[in-house]
Amino acid sequence: MDTQVEPNLGAEITTEPRINDRIRTPQIRLINYTGEQVGVVDIEAALAMADEIGLDLVEIAPEAVPPVCKIMDFGKYKYEIAQKAREARQNQTHIV
Repeated sequence: MDTQVEPNLGAEITTEPRINDRIRTPQIRLINYTGEQVGVVDIEAALAMADEIGLDLVEIAPEAVPPVCKIMDFGKYKYEIAQKAREARQNQTHIV
């Protein structure tokens, strides 16, 4: 996990998306695990839906109004992102 601690504030700064209880907005735009858009729902209802299925609620677009969240397996999502990054590093050209 990529984290830093601000020397003055003592708060962690992370580059990972917020998941489950770390999402702080009262309403979100929800995309379910099949990729269909559900619409704008309360965070409690979205967390209940994700918990019922046994998956995580992941904040995909935090800058949107309201933020876009998707129900997915966060471990699998992190693995896929790491695979794409590794593939991009392998395919980049080095100029000497």
